[in-house]
Amino acid sequence: MRKILGVVLVVLVIVAVAPFGFGFWADARLNALLEDFNQADVFDFTVIKTDKGWFSSTAIIEAELSIALAQKLNQAKGDGANLNPPKVVLKSTVFHGPLPFMSGQFSLKPVVATIDTKFVKDVNTEEPLVNIDYTVLAHMNLGGDTAVVLDIPEWSGPLGDGEDTVEWQGLTGKIDLAEGLDAASMDVKAPLLKISSDKGGLLVKSLSIKSDSEAGIAGLSLGNAHFSIGNIEFSSQKPGENFSIADVQMKADTTATAGNINSQIDFKMARLMLVGEQYGPAVFSIGLKNIEAESLARINDKVKEVRGQGLPQDQASMMMGATIMSELSNLLKQGPEIEIAELSLVSTVGKLMGNARISVDTSRPELLTNMFLVKDAIVGELDIEVPEEMMVLFNMGILKKELQGANIQYTDEQLKTMAKSRVNKRMGALVKANMFTKAGNMYRMTASFEKGVPTVNGRIIPIPFGGGAPVAPLQ
Repeated sequence: MRKILGVVLVVLVIVAVAPFGFGFWADARLNALLEDFNQADVFDFTVIKTDKGWFSSTAIIEAELSIALAQKLNQAKGDGANLNPPKVVLKSTVFHGPLPFMSGQFSLKPVVATIDTKFVKDVNTEEPLVNIDYTVLAHMNLGGDTAVVLDIPEWSGPLGDGEDTVEWQGLTGKIDLAEGLDAASMDVKAPLLKISSDKGGLLVKSLSIKSDSEAGIAGLSLGNAHFSIGNIEFSSQKPGENFSIADVQMKADTTATAGNINSQIDFKMARLMLVGEQYGPAVFSIGLKNIEAESLARINDKVKEVRGQGLPQDQASMMMGATIMSELSNLLKQGPEIEIAELSLVSTVGKLMGNARISVDTSRPELLTNMFLVKDAIVGELDIEVPEEMMVLFNMGILKKELQGANIQYTDEQLKTMAKSRVNKRMGALVKANMFTKAGNMYRMTASFEKGVPTVNGRIIPIPFGGGAPVAPLQ
């Protein structure tokens, strides 16, 4: 009997002590996971404070856009004003393993920890940001991987203190992350988000994201991803700001062969309504082949380093240019290829079509190590045609943006006249220079590049240090 009581006592001690020890392990795993996320250069996560307990701990975490992504958004905004994205505050309750019974997700499968994360209003009050019963659970397994379960239920009601309303039909998903993010898979679905107000509204319907990736050659991420969305609609009382997109599909696939990276991206869109005009279907397909993996990895590391420094754009571009030039011969020796197999956009006024291909001839290696001779190893082809009316429509949108800051009144017809005048002036000069030809309402360019000699619409174009015989300058 005494032996049995002794064994029971030892088990009880282990059960009581183990969660405290697992708490240190869980803290280390959480910090490592957040650091891995930070390295991805999309969001920056910072642990503001922690409160350690025996069976569970809490961590208050601040999340904000990375410096690089914030800079890109400011550049895209393009009005000179800095966009300051708000910080999001997370409260993560870390239930210590090996059997985190306090989490309410009891399982006989031992884990390092189960982490329940909620969005809160700020660091100090820790009040819930929204009063809905959602689930964001991360199970940190003993093998080093982490499984994240997402379940955000349906919810409808007022948005904030104003008269805006929201209809949300939920989100479900699962994300599996290997240790160090060396592999990841994701499957997330959201049926509907609808925000309505007296000033306009937003509708996002049938969102789906699926992906599988793993660290491959030179530590680069390989795998596939599929993104689809049924509809996006944005409505506004302001004229010209309404738009809608229907049935968007994007697929990406990256593989490695013989030390090289190959990537294929395919984009399709059924319809786009913009400024009262309908576009679509649209197709864009681009492939990259024979990209030397080791060089690409070094360039990728440099990109992360430069982004993390938050340098001015011109300085960052200069540093990246120097890195690419230093890796140029390594990249070219594998005979890389870039091909736009299809570019097409249908509109009510015609169809834009194009394709292009650039490759490197490796039969003369001596050309690849001299920046002045590299052009003689490049082979390229380009064919594109676009209706004049479509260019007018594009320029109407550009003009509208240019005139936003000016107190100028104009009608749609006046805007169209200004856009047409701009197209005629610019394209007329290019037609005169033989950079484009015009047949009916279609502008077209057919170009090639071989042995350092560019040919556009059947005519050789002289360039400095060119590989072909001199030709008379354009009149």
